[in-house]
Amino acid sequence: MKFLIFLAGLLGLLAAFPAHAQTAAPDAQESSINAWKRQVSNRLVSKRIYPRNSPAEGGMAKVLLVLDRTGNLISSALVESTGSSKLDAAALAMVEAAAPFPEPPAEIEEDGLHLTAPIVFRAKTTLPWPGSLPPAESAGEQAKIDAKMRSICRGC
Repeated sequence: MKFLIFLAGLLGLLAAFPAHAQTAAPDAQESSINAWKRQVSNRLVSKRIYPRNSPAEGGMAKVLLVLDRTGNLISSALVESTGSSKLDAAALAMVEAAAPFPEPPAEIEEDGLHLTAPIVFRAKTTLPWPGSLPPAESAGEQAKIDAKMRSICRGC
């Protein structure tokens, strides 16, 4: 694959849940809510793509997701831009591709769940030479390098 996928894991999903959603066992509720957020994050990460011909420096977009009680995506919107229309479009496409999301836990009683997901595109790393391998000085030099690698990494 010529272009590596460099969309970093989501830093975490930030959600605004009202205080009245907390009842008898806040630790258990918080745990199930956090587990659900991790599931949503993992679902998003599974659809990551670094678009071709996009800026090498990367960037971070923030996307607002509105989900229903069953995890279906109602809408999504770009809240904060990366500064690149290609990366912004990739962030929104990632959200669309990840839908539907896991069903939220029963502790969350709202019908329209609003989540803000930071989506980080890491900078592309560029090699100091064209292509994927460094240039060999000569066949003899390459043979020395190969022999050294075999002596270091047996069975690799």
